Amino acid sequence: MKKQKVVVPFSFKNMTHQQMVDELNDQYPISLKHNKDLVNRVYARYPSLDKSEVGIIIKAVFSSFRDFLVLGKVLNFNNLFFDTKLLFFKHHRAGHIWPSLKVSMSTPPKLRKL
Repeated sequence: MKKQKVVVPFSFKNMTHQQMVDELNDQYPISLKHNKDLVNRVYARYPSLDKSEVGIIIKAVFSSFRDFLVLGKVLNFNNLFFDTKLLFFKHHRAGHIWPSLKVSMSTPPKLRKL
């Protein structure tokens, strides 16, 4: 079995990772308002499902991606993104310290060769 890559652990003030995931899901729920074309494309491919069921499945997938990234996991979408992870850090600007977040990803090896 392949060894999993690890992210430098980060912590949230007065919260565990799971509490942060729960709060994130409560305050900022996943909305498909701007992803209607994605729902339509999946529905066209699988017409046996209702459009509302396709929307629920896509919301669950996006929510799972976000949960795994906040929990510190590294995600690989082998044909598209490779080693996707969240990087939390402190940013200094104008004499203030701001919490910051970056999404880090790299190109898959197959596409790098092209």
